[in-house]
Amino acid sequence: MKKLLFLCLIFVSLNTKAIDSNKLINLNDLNILFEFQKNDWNENVLFLIKKNSFAKVDNESDTFNLKTIFKDGEIITMPIFSNNIVKKIKFEYIYFDHKKENLKIIKDHFNSFKNYCFEYLYNDKSIQAVISKCN
Repeated sequence: MKKLLFLCLIFVSLNTKAIDSNKLINLNDLNILFEFQKNDWNENVLFLIKKNSFAKVDNESDTFNLKTIFKDGEIITMPIFSNNIVKKIKFEYIYFDHKKENLKIIKDHFNSFKNYCFEYLYNDKSIQAVISKCN
């Protein structure tokens, strides 16, 4: 009985970490994002905003930003184009239960991706990861 209770406590504690890892982009999806051209990106955003879990974020450029909405926060995906090619992608992670330990989880996740370079910005409202291909 004690072992069962101990296993239940471990399972519960593993499921209460700051960030659910399935909400972080995987390497295959990141590769696909870097293949987009500006028009294709904007068309896909317009298609996705028809679903309740996505929204378009207006900004000062001619490129749409995509907000993915979860029950515990949001992620804004902001591609940065140069000559119609994605040069960088900025993700802004906004969690309602924002904790500094989320930065370590995000860093560990992205730093495992080979051929990509990352910059991280942390403030009291969000974590931003700016991703580019390393040359």
